[in-house]
Amino acid sequence: MFALVAALTIVSCGGDDSEPTDPNPTPTPEEQDVAIFKLHFQKNRNPELDRTFTYAPDEKNVIKGRVFTYAFNEKVNASCIQPVNIRSLIPYFETNADKLYYADKQLINNSTRVDFSRPVKIKAVSKGGRTKEYTIDLSHFTGLPIIFLNTDSGQEVKRRSVYEGATLEIYGCGDMNDTEFQKIQIHGRGNATWTVMQKKPSYTFKLESRQKVLGMPKHKKWVLMANYRDKTLMRNSVAWWISRKLPALKYVPKYVQAEMIFNGVHRGVYQLAEQVRIDKNRVAINEMQITDTEGEAITGGYIIELDRIANSDLYEWVMPNMHGSAHRVSIKKPKIDEMNQQQHDYIKAYVHKIDEMFGDPSKLEEVMTKYIDMPSWAAQWLVFEISGTPEPNGPSSWFTYKEKSDDKWYCGPPWDFDYKSYVPSTANQWINAGAIYMPEMLKYPPFKEELIKQWNLIKGCLPELIGYINQEREYMRISAQANWHMHEQNLIDDNRRENGDEFIPSDEAIDRMIEYLRLKWEFIDKNIANL
Repeated sequence: MFALVAALTIVSCGGDDSEPTDPNPTPTPEEQDVAIFKLHFQKNRNPELDRTFTYAPDEKNVIKGRVFTYAFNEKVNASCIQPVNIRSLIPYFETNADKLYYADKQLINNSTRVDFSRPVKIKAVSKGGRTKEYTIDLSHFTGLPIIFLNTDSGQEVKRRSVYEGATLEIYGCGDMNDTEFQKIQIHGRGNATWTVMQKKPSYTFKLESRQKVLGMPKHKKWVLMANYRDKTLMRNSVAWWISRKLPALKYVPKYVQAEMIFNGVHRGVYQLAEQVRIDKNRVAINEMQITDTEGEAITGGYIIELDRIANSDLYEWVMPNMHGSAHRVSIKKPKIDEMNQQQHDYIKAYVHKIDEMFGDPSKLEEVMTKYIDMPSWAAQWLVFEISGTPEPNGPSSWFTYKEKSDDKWYCGPPWDFDYKSYVPSTANQWINAGAIYMPEMLKYPPFKEELIKQWNLIKGCLPELIGYINQEREYMRISAQANWHMHEQNLIDDNRRENGDEFIPSDEAIDRMIEYLRLKWEFIDKNIANL
């Protein structure tokens, strides 16, 4: 019996040379879960970089990052950030994958150039056939679209009135379509912004054909506004946001904030915007021909600007009954080289007749009912008043238009809010009640009723407006820091103090703008009925 038990014990406890089973075995390479651990852009493989950039995926297998470099900017005598061409970067992946695929083709790690201008899908594949997909979403530079503009001369644009040759290319940076490299014509623009702000001038450019630009409708002519004196970089944007809440303003310019690389040097944030032109997507009125000389054909359309600094190449007249410092009117469209004498005489007689009627109290009702489009005049005045922009007192930048076969004089589009606006000390007063023809218009009860009606359309929008401002603040935070790193001292040295925020950070300037709007909203709501 003892011998049998011993024998059984030996059989059950020994005699098998196999290894014991591991309850948590280490998977073979073929069985391991495939993963990308880190993404690197190494300086030795990407010479345009000034350092190596490293990013890791998040829990959703998305790798996000921003790629830029530094270079010395002679214009401002400082080292400033510069964009990197992320359309052609060589990535290096820390991974246990056997193979990587990009656009259905195998990617050779640390060798294949990849276009990261749009979110990129990278597929990691293990030896055993396991796969995992990663999304790489790189931000260009500051995150804003990038405009690359190079003059044929390689020098600064010299004049405002004469076009010169240049080339243009725009990176939409993932959110918007690119504009391919092409020849353009360019000249300077603006009054004070051209004569004073030469460290960051504004421009007008013309494409060779009508094209969409950064999602905006097709056209040939565009403007690049420097907003050099605007510490918030959004004074125009906020005024145009308000304008879009007022349907009486039939056209409000579209725009995109973008970075400008001019002749290879970063210039900071520019506002690429639609130029005020006659077009179905802009000021949608009849475009006159040089052959229109009589009858209905000569009645429109005209774009008329009230501007005390009328350009010398435009027709201009003095309007004696218009309130302001200069009383000038200029015809923006047709341009001087497109206008015949009959058109000149017709539109001059039209605006002078209205001016004469405003000078005669007995004709107030007639001029207001027959000639003035009260909704658009009330809406545009309200936009300038809310922003606290005193331009109508010049007047300056007050755009109007007249359509064919229509006696009415319309206002729009609203324009030029980049300085002397949103100043808290002006929030508790009327800024433009004495401008243009407002003293006469306010004596006409139906116009005051129209003004209150326009206010009621937007008075509940303040929380939404503040939300928009804060959203734009975050979107532009990095670009604003880069812009003012270059230009803040220039702004101070120019010794112009129209806004009163030149010495504070842009973030504080935006807070100041919001506080102004709260005060102005309250003031208008309490006082507009007694204006």
